[in-house]
Formats: sequence, C-alpha cells, structure tokens
Amino acid sequence: MNQLDMKGRHAVVTGGAAGLGYAIAERMIASGARVTLWDRDEAALTRSAAALGAGTSGVRVDVSSHEDVTAAVKATLQNAATIDALVNSAGISGPNVKTWDYPVDEWRKVLEVNLTGLFLCCREVVPVMRKAGYGRIVNIASVAGKDGNPNAPAYSASKAVVIGLTKSLGKELADTGVRVNCVTDR
Repeated sequence: MNQLDMKGRHAVVTGGAAGLGYAIAERMIASGARVTLWDRDEAALTRSAAALGAGTSGVRVDVSSHEDVTAAVKATLQNAATIDALVNSAGISGPNVKTWDYPVDEWRKVLEVNLTGLFLCCREVVPVMRKAGYGRIVNIASVAGKDGNPNAPAYSASKAVVIGLTKSLGKELADTGVRVNCVTDR
C-alpha cells in the first residue's frame, strides 16, 4: 500500500462509521492522521471510533441538516485545532425503481443526503480551511454520475451533481491552499 502524507494532519470523514467511510478512515489513520468520524448512527459511530483506536473521535451528525453540520464543525474544532482534510463519503443509494415509479419522498431523501449534505459540509468546513491556508477535500461521486444507472435516478442524478459541484468549488478555491477533488468507483 502506498503511503499518504497525513502525518500530523486531522481529517473528517462523513459516513465514517461503516462501509467506504470506515475504510477511508482506516487508511487515513494508517497514514498518520487523527480522524473524526461524522455519522448519523450513534451506536455504529461509538463502535467504529473505539475500533479505530487512539486519535479517533466521533461526532453524531445528520449531514442533511444544516444545524447538525454547523454543530459538528464546532464540536470537531473543540477537539482539534483545525480540519486539514474533509472526505465526503456519507451517502445512500435509495430504492431500485424505474424513474416513473420512483417515490418522491425517496428522491428527496437521496438528494438531501448525497447532495445537500455534501454541500453543507463543504460550506461549513471551507471557511475553516481557508482561514488555516490549507485543506484537502475529497468528494465521493460514482460512475453512475457520469453514465447514469438504470433504476437509480436519484442516486445517478445526485452523483452527477457532486461531480459538477466539485468542479465549481475547486475553481472557486484555485487561488487558495485548499484543493478539491472527487473520485468515482470506476
């Protein structure tokens, strides 16, 4: 495994209590970072932070809530001097249903978590990074955002917007020490 340069850095990983977010947190820790997991599942958050060991903390947050995200930034900064890296990996896939049968409430739920949540996290963390003169943001997109997956209209749409939002934010921050990228699964 190639080594990331995270020694002495502090990273926030959304959706960090399980799945891809947990694996990302493991990699950050193995590379020398202190990690704060943000997740809405408090029980999983507690278990995961304990399993990842010293230097890992957790903050319960629903990324689709502006109030929660603002409070999470405040709570995180009480335990760490700054946020050097933000990995936006919180996300949900929603049901596999044809577009014309897709439940409207599920559509909104997927967009609130996958898109609005990512926007809110960037909105609240970027000022911290700009003030520090340094930051790295990685947004987790998907090939579904480029190609569209059948029976996954909300997921595909949300991940396409993540790609566009990442490009926009990256250009806005191009003259700062903050860098923004997104990755897809293929």
